Amino acid sequence: MSLLANGRPDHTVRLELKPYLVDLRFTRLVRGSDNVHYDVSLSPRFVEFARKYIQDLLRQAEEFGRFYGTDAKPSRAPETGTFKKLLAELLQAALTRAKFEKNIEVDLLIRLAVMKYLIQEIGSQFSYLLLECKESLRRRGPYFEGSEEAHLKRAQLAEIQGQRRKIHRQVGLFLHQILVELEDTLLSKARRALFREDNSDVYEMLKNPLVFVEGGRDDFLLLDQYVLLGNYPRDQDRLEKFNDLLVDLLREILHQGDEGNEARQARAVCEDLARQSREARAELVRLEEERAALQKKLDGGGVVSQLLGRPDPARSQAALVQVEQRCAELRRKLEALADEVKAAGQRAEYIAEQHNSQLDGYLSFPDNARQLFDAQSAEADPAVGRLRAYLLDEWVNRLERQDLIVHILASYELRNIHLDYCPPVHLQQLKKALVDREELKRVAEILGQFPGRGFSVKRIEDTARTLRRYRPEQVRAVARRFAEDFMRVRRDLRNAQRLAALMESIRLIADERTRELSRVNNTLYECVLRDEERPQEDRIVSHAVVKVDVRDSTRITQELLARNLNPASHFSLNLYEPVRRLLEQYGAAKVFIEGDAIILAIYEMESNQAHQRAVAKTCLLARDILRVAQAYTLRAQSSDLPPLTLGLGIAFQNSPPTFWMEGESRIMISKALNLSDRLSGCSKVARRLIGENPTPFNLFVFQTLIDEASDEGSEEFLIRYNMGGIELNHEGLEKLGEELALATFESDFRMPWGQERVSFYVGQVPVGDNLELIVLRKGIARQLLPGRAIGGPGTHVYYEVCTHPTVLELAESHLVTAVWAS
Repeated sequence: MSLLANGRPDHTVRLELKPYLVDLRFTRLVRGSDNVHYDVSLSPRFVEFARKYIQDLLRQAEEFGRFYGTDAKPSRAPETGTFKKLLAELLQAALTRAKFEKNIEVDLLIRLAVMKYLIQEIGSQFSYLLLECKESLRRRGPYFEGSEEAHLKRAQLAEIQGQRRKIHRQVGLFLHQILVELEDTLLSKARRALFREDNSDVYEMLKNPLVFVEGGRDDFLLLDQYVLLGNYPRDQDRLEKFNDLLVDLLREILHQGDEGNEARQARAVCEDLARQSREARAELVRLEEERAALQKKLDGGGVVSQLLGRPDPARSQAALVQVEQRCAELRRKLEALADEVKAAGQRAEYIAEQHNSQLDGYLSFPDNARQLFDAQSAEADPAVGRLRAYLLDEWVNRLERQDLIVHILASYELRNIHLDYCPPVHLQQLKKALVDREELKRVAEILGQFPGRGFSVKRIEDTARTLRRYRPEQVRAVARRFAEDFMRVRRDLRNAQRLAALMESIRLIADERTRELSRVNNTLYECVLRDEERPQEDRIVSHAVVKVDVRDSTRITQELLARNLNPASHFSLNLYEPVRRLLEQYGAAKVFIEGDAIILAIYEMESNQAHQRAVAKTCLLARDILRVAQAYTLRAQSSDLPPLTLGLGIAFQNSPPTFWMEGESRIMISKALNLSDRLSGCSKVARRLIGENPTPFNLFVFQTLIDEASDEGSEEFLIRYNMGGIELNHEGLEKLGEELALATFESDFRMPWGQERVSFYVGQVPVGDNLELIVLRKGIARQLLPGRAIGGPGTHVYYEVCTHPTVLELAESHLVTAVWAS
């Protein structure tokens, strides 16, 4: 963005500052089976090899080498070439999957998952090796415990624990370098080829080395690749102090331009309105006092009034009215001002937040350091050079006033000497020794505790003297360099926190049960090597559920028990087994079976979506289940067994169900389950209302006079009669219209409430070499009046799958007529 800044020497010039706007968010990914994390499963072969490879890298650390010594078996060299090959193949597979799903976020998710796994394994394998070391000492027996070698080994073990951060840093940065190398040489090119744009800014975030050090911050890494800053609140050179100085400087520059004018104007408006509110409030207090005095005069109160006589009541009353009118006006004004002050305050606060966010963006973009302070690269405009030179001088002056220049110089000079003294001296302590004589004495005392290593403080003293011999132009150069390094630190620390939060949102799936649960719910992001790819699993895209409900099951059970008959075998032989034999014919799956109900489902998969016809098959299956019950009822009449009456409900849902695991079983969760349960129900009130059904239809719906706005709410006020009927939901009808070419016709039929013109849908389903007829009746719920009388038509529409021969013959004749007419 363009920034207007007043170059105070003599010109007003423009500096081009850019905000850092790069961020990584997952907006097109689905949460895992726990609804919190993103489920990721990585290649088992890569995971196992990476675990062993990281363990081998850790064994190469000199601290572990000293512990194991020459007696240990030689450890194998880390197979870096093989690891790189597997890692490259895995990340290329992630890119391929992202391209297939047309979603670059899939690749970013898997890249972060790989990083998370590698970082976790460094800690896990370090703990494993530490335990291995302790176990090796324990195995040597009690006689070894008191030996000199045992004391040495325990000291070496303590050293390993003390150097944990160092070992973690070394291995982490090595793995980080491998990832960066693959990104630069292979993956970025492949990404450009697949997606045209390589999203380089976002992937640059993933190159952040701070992610691979323990805790996201490491002094040695900052010293080597950035600049070392203080860590503790008492440290004079901590990040927050430098940040405040740069923010103040940048805010002053911004406030000389249009952005600053906007902020000043917003604050001025807010302050002016607040001033008006204070003045109005003070005036209101004065008038309230005046009104009280006038009221007192009118009441005849006060010693003076009694001595001098009462004033003219009319004049006092008029003055009181004027004061009260003025008070009312001021109250209205204060109410209006309160709203205006609040709105102006919110606007000023919003603009301030915008400016703070803008400043944060500027200070996270390292190139802005050159735009602000690099007078040598001012292109052809000398005014820009003069402004940058002025800003650099101002920056140096502010650092000197805070006595921070010497700390900055010490951070850079420390690179030349720290390897000679750290350890045993702490890095921060060594830096302080360069600027503080007292700290130098303490460092000398620490070094004196290691006479065998021949430490000398001469190099520290020489470096400390060098800091005070810097020439002004050298100080300016270092200050300019520091500004850029500081902005890089600031940006990468923020990005490291962001990446850590994203990695925390990823769940690496390790056990097969959780993996399968996530897979069946279509929430698993799986990335495997080419030779591990399994046959592509079919995904459910939609499903139809049919609920079969047995009417009067309790009465049937009691009747059979009273006759010493087995209800379980009765239902099993006459209903469950015949229904089970139908499942394969229609490709249906058993969802649930209980004493008086069966729930079945037909799934539409990605592979059979074009020809599955789930709703049509469910309608035919439901019709065949009714035929099973009717065939039994005919047999039962001759055997004096209770008849079997069913009610069926079919619900289609144009989305996959979800599942949870119970042992080896999958438990389905779906809205269609609940709806099919309602559609298959039958009210006792409706059965008494209909009595002997004189019609060829077996489903009627009644609507109470309570009118609910929502469809879901209105379901609660519907009363169903479903004795041998099949009800289909509206979404199921729409899906059936996609599966079949439905024709419509109308015909007059006798209904329980009188003659009625009935609308039908009819279509044919190819089943093998034959065509099966499906007929649906469109019904309108009748109103249920007080006294259980049937009223006129209501608003709810329902659909019955017809099974009566009269209706089927009529539909077939209409269908033939329609075909001939066409």
